[in-house]
Amino acid sequence: MRCISVPILALVLAACQQQEPVPATTATPAPAPLAVLPSAVPPSTSRDPQDVLFAWAKAVSVKDWATAYGYWGNHGAASGMTLDQFKASWGRLAQPDLEIGKGQLEGAAGSSFYSVSVTIIDGQRRIPGEVVLRRSNDVPGADAEQLRWHIESTTLKP
Repeated sequence: MRCISVPILALVLAACQQQEPVPATTATPAPAPLAVLPSAVPPSTSRDPQDVLFAWAKAVSVKDWATAYGYWGNHGAASGMTLDQFKASWGRLAQPDLEIGKGQLEGAAGSSFYSVSVTIIDGQRRIPGEVVLRRSNDVPGADAEQLRWHIESTTLKP
């Protein structure tokens, strides 16, 4: 699987200035869906899991732990940590940047899942893992929390 380095802050700044995004730091050009900043659709209502993934990655890269925590299911509780525990764990990252691979969308029993390889680069340290996002399909009785794309699990251990 080919990974794409996404310099999150550069992409955000370029989008705010309405310029082309800064190219990825790898020599291979990024595919179109990963080379552009996601749309301005709020991640909590977006129908595209990449919007949530990129918004979460941005929060991690700027060390906005409360926002990163909120991208987990049940507004963070699905991480298995309290917000303070999450901040203590993820706060060990000094200057995180993220490499995001190509994701895979799958459906199962009323839910959709989006799995993607992610590597956190923190100085000389590389932390590889997978992030799985989930949302309930439009089934009767599903509430807004179930219908939003959210992080279901990750193997990343900062």
